[in-house]
Amino acid sequence: MPYIHHQLNGASVGYYELSNETLTIGRSADNHLVVDDATVSGHHAVIEATAQGFRIRDLNSTNGVWVNVQRVPEAPLRVEDSIRVGTHELQYAEQISDELQRTLKIKKSWIPGIYYTAEK
Repeated sequence: MPYIHHQLNGASVGYYELSNETLTIGRSADNHLVVDDATVSGHHAVIEATAQGFRIRDLNSTNGVWVNVQRVPEAPLRVEDSIRVGTHELQYAEQISDELQRTLKIKKSWIPGIYYTAEK
């Protein structure tokens, strides 16, 4: 399953699984990937599934979508593509390591110090 790795200033913010048909990106709270950044539009971009794979499409944002340092209205995504939305970097990955995948499934229990693994 493909993922988007969200980074800011080289630090990892999170991973987003592309399990749905679309992943919306923007500053508004109704996006799947909310980017709290004044340089990002409320509804900035969308990543969509196509017959050939995934693509990113700019939603007429003010500052645009950049894929591999080139501003694009839309572009197909390939492994290791670097996407810039405002000051945030996103990276497209076909898969993540099994160890990281297990870590992402760990959830904190309401009991202090107790964690469990959530299986999908």
